[in-house]
Amino acid sequence: MNLPPVASPDDPVRWTLITARGADARSFLQGQLSADVRSVSPDHCRSSLLLSPGGEVITSLECRGVPGDVDAIDVVVREEMAEVAASALRRFLMRTRCELTVAGQVDGPYATLGEQVDAGEPGPNEFARALSAHSFGRSFVSRRVSFTKGCFTGQELVGRLDARDAPVPFRLARVSGHDIARMNDVVTSAGPKGERARQGLTTVVGERRLRGLAVVHRTLGMGTTLLDATDVSIELLHEPSDADN
Repeated sequence: MNLPPVASPDDPVRWTLITARGADARSFLQGQLSADVRSVSPDHCRSSLLLSPGGEVITSLECRGVPGDVDAIDVVVREEMAEVAASALRRFLMRTRCELTVAGQVDGPYATLGEQVDAGEPGPNEFARALSAHSFGRSFVSRRVSFTKGCFTGQELVGRLDARDAPVPFRLARVSGHDIARMNDVVTSAGPKGERARQGLTTVVGERRLRGLAVVHRTLGMGTTLLDATDVSIELLHEPSDADN
């Protein structure tokens, strides 16, 4: 795969608002998104995921309540994914009193690419790898998926992986180094080749010292792979913490 461009840590990240309005707006999103949308209010937002029917992550997003309208939900998503998310949701709008509108820019969870990398939050480049939710870590899943809310699109895969505590082939990692080509060589040193490959650098920022996000294969660091390279640092992200247990 091609190397991503090296961006400035100060490059802005833009967010778009998708409004869901109508008597069925909340119940519709409850069946489409991974979080329990019933608990969303103007004072309590929820991070969530939009999954494909097969269980791959299309995008992460944030659900916000709307003052004065108990049925309405505001969905905040990265600008690059707004039309994709709206289109994926509209596929299931059949005989439903819900109108989805891509409504313009809004503040989001982070403001720059540097903040995204520092927080270890996957974005459009990472979701483009067509990965399961658990590829982004168990803590990432626990904050965005409800396993008690009932059915939602893509539930089967995410539920099965969680119930079986099954390992996933690819994981999200934070990578740092001085040379992007060398960093990518290390990241791609383990895992399948060709069409089955998902590993590689995805988002990179910095100048002299580079840092970024990457998808790595779970066998990186085993056998003859290069996880112990002294010039490249790799950290798996969103591992469970004591607070999650």
